[in-house]
Amino acid sequence: MNQNRREIPLSSQDLNTTQAPTPEKYQKALKDLEEANKNLRRLDKAKDEFVSIASHELRSPMSVIKGYVSMILAGEVGEMNQEAREVLTEIMVAIERQIRLVNDLLNVSRIESGAITLKLREQVDIQNLAALLIQSLKPVIGQKNIVLNIETPKSPLPKVQADSDMIVQILINLVSNALKFTTAGSVVISFEVKGEYLITKVRDTGVGIPKEEQEHLFEKFSPIATKITRISGGTGLGLYISKNLANLQGGDVWLEESSLNQGSTFCLSLPISGTRTAKNSLQNLQKEGGN
Repeated sequence: MNQNRREIPLSSQDLNTTQAPTPEKYQKALKDLEEANKNLRRLDKAKDEFVSIASHELRSPMSVIKGYVSMILAGEVGEMNQEAREVLTEIMVAIERQIRLVNDLLNVSRIESGAITLKLREQVDIQNLAALLIQSLKPVIGQKNIVLNIETPKSPLPKVQADSDMIVQILINLVSNALKFTTAGSVVISFEVKGEYLITKVRDTGVGIPKEEQEHLFEKFSPIATKITRISGGTGLGLYISKNLANLQGGDVWLEESSLNQGSTFCLSLPISGTRTAKNSLQNLQKEGGN
């Protein structure tokens, strides 16, 4: 039977398919890849521009609506019954939620395009900013069984170099998340000086964060961010934005510790005014044209 077997010779075309790609093919593949990358960058830029324009167009009318609703609630256009007041209050809450959503989208667009503008100032009193924030949030948690306060420092705190508006936004994100995941107990803001940084800590007694989700906390649309979105109706971008805003100011935001059913502690670091770290941060920002 072996004598009847015939060897089928390979054609020159078959042999060519086993040969390594030629330099010309490599060059063509590289050129195609480079062109594809350029197209992706163009699409990404177009996406950022669309988000920015759409967000601006959405924010303007919502701000006008919020202004008129505020006037009505303040009684500037006449008296109203309790039912009408409750309806308008719900409208106000919905408008503020949408404005926060638009602001989040705008901030992400600006951060990723490098178009965000910071106004770093020396001698920013972060303890005062935190106190004002707590004062504004206390009516919101009036019906909850939560204590929200500041742990009094043992000695006067140094001032930091920062953009006050951005710091308020970071604190709002951290404290709001703590309140959302705490049904009873406390949310406490404390401070610690470490080297050339002032550390602001937001500690809660909430549900905690599973270990498998902790490493993805500061990513866009991470599992924990999606969870926050379901609970709050927001974008789930708060931690991503907060970390990037802190980094731009020479600081950082991170999770210090978290245990299930015991709570979490998030930290914000900022350079102390007059230190070498603060000066370097300011110089780097000025080189990039951001201050």
